This record gives sequence, C-alpha cells and structure tokens, in this order.
Amino acid sequence: MQPVTTINNESALRTVQPAEVGPRQSHSRSRILIGLCIVGLVAAGTVASFLPRPSPVFPASSAQPQFMLINGAAQPDGEHLVAAGELGHLFHSKGVGQPWSEATVAPRRGSTLTQVFFADKSLGLAVGHDNWILRSEDAGLSWQEAHFDAEAAEALMSVWGSARGPLFATGSFGRLLVSGDRGKTWQPRDTDLGDRHFYGIAGHGQQRLMLVGETGLVARSDDGGQSWQRLPDFYNGSFFGLIALSASDWLVYGMRGKVFRTNDFGESWREIDADTALSLYGGTRTRDGRIVLVGEGGVVTQSGDGGLTFKRLSDGGGSSLSSVAELADGRLIFTGQSGISVPGAPAASPIP
Repeated sequence: MQPVTTINNESALRTVQPAEVGPRQSHSRSRILIGLCIVGLVAAGTVASFLPRPSPVFPASSAQPQFMLINGAAQPDGEHLVAAGELGHLFHSKGVGQPWSEATVAPRRGSTLTQVFFADKSLGLAVGHDNWILRSEDAGLSWQEAHFDAEAAEALMSVWGSARGPLFATGSFGRLLVSGDRGKTWQPRDTDLGDRHFYGIAGHGQQRLMLVGETGLVARSDDGGQSWQRLPDFYNGSFFGLIALSASDWLVYGMRGKVFRTNDFGESWREIDADTALSLYGGTRTRDGRIVLVGEGGVVTQSGDGGLTFKRLSDGGGSSLSSVAELADGRLIFTGQSGISVPGAPAASPIP
C-alpha cells in the first residue's frame, strides 16, 4: 500500500506559469490559421456561386456603320440614305447627318454585302457573298431574301438593271444571274466567257451592256444581255468597275490605277492617265458630267472632261474606299473600310 501524499496548500494554490512557445511552434500555428481562413473563403465562395441572383443589365448593342466596312451607299428618293456592308448589315437614314437605323432584313444571313443598287425610287437590290440577293420595295427600309446559295461559296460583286427589267447580278467564277420579274426570282445565264470573276456590270439603254472582271476581262452585249462577246485583252490586270458615258463611250478602271476609255463601244481602247498608281475600286458620274473614281488607301481622282484627263484629289495613305455616289444636293458620299463619309456634312449620329 502506497502512503498518502500530503499536498502543501501553498503549492496547490500557486499559479501555473504558461509554457514558453518556441519560434518553430509559433510559425506552425500561423500556417494553420492561414489555412483555415483560405478554406473558409473557398467554402463561402462555393456557397455564394449557387445562390440565385438577378441577371446583369447590359446596354442594347447595335452595329455602327461609321466603324465598319461599308461597300455601297445610295440615296434612292433624293432624301433617305441606304448603306450596305459587312456581316449582312443594311442601314437607312432620313438624311445626311441624321441617325442611322438598321433595316429589317429577312432572313438574316450574316454574309457580307458588296453593293446596293436602286432601279427606281423604291425598288432596291443588295448583293453579296454566298450568292445572296436582297430586295426592297420601300426605298430600303425593309429587305427580303430573293436568292441565296451558301454551298456554292461564291460572291456576287455587282448588280445593275432597270425596274422594267431585266436585272443582272455578276460575281465570282463567271456567275451571271438574271431576273425578269423585278428581282423576285433569279436564274443563272451562261455567258460562254469562262470562269473568270466578273467584278462589274453596267448598261446604256435596253440593249447595250458591258461587264468587266479578272485579268483584264471585258465583254459586251448588244442584245440586252442575251449573248456576250469577249473583247480582245488590252490589259492583264483586273478591272473592278466601269461607267457607261453614252451608247458608244465607256470607261473601265481597276488595278494599279489603270483607266481605259472607248468611244466606239469597245472596238478600240485608249489608256487614260488617272493621276494615280493605286487600284481603283469604285466610281460615279455626276449630273454635271464629272467622273469621280475612288480606291486603295482612300485615293480620289476626278475628271471634268468626260474621262479624257484626271486630277488626283486625295493621295491615299488612309483607309481604302470602295464606292462613291452623288447625293441630291450635289455632294458626294464615300464608303469603305472606315464606314461612311460626306465631306462638308455634319457627322452622322450613331444608331440610337
């Protein structure tokens, strides 16, 4: 039997001193506390991620024609403006300097549009990639699809014609489409011109037409587009557009600033100095007889004598221009890589 140990009262009441903690123990405790905090934050975040919360409110998005590629513009009724460009966008405005609104397009395809053309004040046509043709009967406020063929992987580059018909659309790999019902339906027509790309078509009256294209292609028709005659090559670079000055006088333009003129409906051609070596993509003839051509780097060159001589108005060095058209008040509207511009006009407001 062990003896009972007597505890001294003073010893029993003595305050126990805390044990000393070394540096290694203190560091270990800190790591534990930090780990617990991280675990807590992760757990809180996990719980919060499953809690219901209201959807964020974003401002309505809209395309701005001033900041995108626009390939063509027109003023069908002398007041309203219409523009067509990338991703299938079509815009309309009540006038120069007024806000732009997106036109109604049915269905929306997203294929880039290359040209917009009005056969009269209300009948409009827009053409583009994937053989896309859109048609409007209300001066460009709304558009309905008339033709589309994404599987062909072809682009339509130009459209021309009369509201009384026929209407023509040209494009890549020798594509020519014709409509005899105001653009409601379109049928392919064989030109026997091969598979070169057709970049432009124009006409004078009901019978005489010309089309231009890849690697110097120029062809003419004197029977309203029923048959075509390819003219002998006189330039090995591509032509991107043409202007009918009269039944006999025509102007073609294209790569490297090359311009040629005929006064006998293509029997002979004369090279014209365009005062630029930059490629020319679009052109127009104004009501007072001026010819204005635009193109690479924003170059603008103008003729005041029916295309016999040209003077460069802009040297280029900026964004390329794809088209130019005359407005009812005589000013010019330009389109291209930087959208739409009308020199001397107030800046157009963005889409509301």
